[in-house]
Amino acid sequence: MTMATLGTLLDALRPDVVQLATGDAQLAVAGVELLDAGALEPVAPQCLLLALGLDLSSPRAVGQALRLASETGGALAVKYASGLPAGVAEQARAAGATVVAVNPDIPWSRLYGLASTLLATQPNSPEPAGGDLFSLANSVAAICGGAVAIMDTNQTIVAYSNLPGQPIDETRRVGILSRQVPDHALPHHLTDELWRSDSVKLIRRDGYDPRLAVVIRAGDTALGSLWATFPDEDAITDSEAVLATAAKLAALHLLTIRRHLDADQESRNAALQTALQHPGHADRALPLPATLLCLAANPGYPPDHRPDHRPGHRPDHRASLLRALGLLELDARSLGHEPTVSLVKDRMYVLLEAAPRGSVTVATLAAHFHQRATRLLHTNLLIVRSEPVEDPDGLRQARDDLDRAISHLRDTGARPGSYAARDLHAEIVQQRLFDAVRSDPMLRAGFGGVIDAYDVTHGTAYRATLLSYLRNFGDVRAAGAELTLHENTVRKRIRRAQELFGVALDNPTHRLLLELELGAVTPGVTWGDDAPG
Repeated sequence: MTMATLGTLLDALRPDVVQLATGDAQLAVAGVELLDAGALEPVAPQCLLLALGLDLSSPRAVGQALRLASETGGALAVKYASGLPAGVAEQARAAGATVVAVNPDIPWSRLYGLASTLLATQPNSPEPAGGDLFSLANSVAAICGGAVAIMDTNQTIVAYSNLPGQPIDETRRVGILSRQVPDHALPHHLTDELWRSDSVKLIRRDGYDPRLAVVIRAGDTALGSLWATFPDEDAITDSEAVLATAAKLAALHLLTIRRHLDADQESRNAALQTALQHPGHADRALPLPATLLCLAANPGYPPDHRPDHRPGHRPDHRASLLRALGLLELDARSLGHEPTVSLVKDRMYVLLEAAPRGSVTVATLAAHFHQRATRLLHTNLLIVRSEPVEDPDGLRQARDDLDRAISHLRDTGARPGSYAARDLHAEIVQQRLFDAVRSDPMLRAGFGGVIDAYDVTHGTAYRATLLSYLRNFGDVRAAGAELTLHENTVRKRIRRAQELFGVALDNPTHRLLLELELGAVTPGVTWGDDAPG
């Protein structure tokens, strides 16, 4: 990757994507790196540092990031809604650092790909041999003597060498014919030893020719892999350096391909937005069957252990989701998925193909992403995934059920984490019943609204006490433990509630209906003309 001035890079990216906030537009930029604002580590010099998860309201965190940018001769890219905060600008001037403003609606992964591609395609950049991936594969094969194949993260074979006399075994033959890594070879293509390494690895399999393999990366993002097949291990002589260089050249091509795919990404995102909000108008081109994920902050989870947490500070949950979006796209693509995303109010919905080839499972991706988001973004995220959705019209129902699951997890103080909707089926059904009670007056006896209004007016807690009593099947000891009350206090409140409101607790049907009605109440919100029946 060659150098460009920061001003040239910003001009190419357009002002609606990124702008110079303060500092030197003539700064030389040689690369792009993701900056983990939670745990700053050494970075390469003269890079555009994408400050993933940086909280601009934390002077300490901002100061550390600015010092790192200044000491490495790089520029710090940050996201904010309107106007660089005066305190941040003052810190930047004091540190002698250059700061770039990024549109908050632009995912970090999109900016990373665009900036990397632009730097890679500067006029004085090294041209890949022959100008395309097939020519590159042939050039590498001619130098090292092996048969070369290049795959993307979906394990699709995007290019291969076709020189005469090349070694070929069953894996290579089937792979070239199908343009996919064969199923029997996938375990060897997806080993942690390879994908967590930056070096060339020797891959041995009984009954097959030996191979050298290296992951193709752009920064921390895996774009694919490059493999060279040899007739035997004696034929592998000094090929590691050739393959390592070839992987860097292949990255330029794959980044360019990624840039062209961004338009398709935006089209799919718009189609998902329509499917989630306007049933019946869904685009049949959406990648289905697929699993829908819902991501939401869990602001009520105690305690907030973020290092920058301050009393009275109210986090912007939508901004947190936008930061999470960039990280999710990077992780998903690195693990073989192409996410389709829609952000609705304070929740993010992600559509992932149920089982793309060469990828980890959706459950594994969700758990991996939650761990990364917790570490890098310091956010209390809840993630719930649906069962596979077969057609576009099923997306709205899946969204409704995921929303109900998120509401249940929030209401019960569940730990942040990744959950499956099928494990919350009973709770989702209960939330459906609550929704029905809220929307249909004929399903209500009228006690819920009256009891809640009485609590609001008199500062009592009859609704919570009755609800806990009913949920625990009339066990006052269990209800007391849940409410942190003595069981005698619970008994006294139940008797008094019966006197005040005339609720019948000796009839099982009445108890069930009362529990549903009390559970459906939103405290302090009036339903309408509720009156005890």
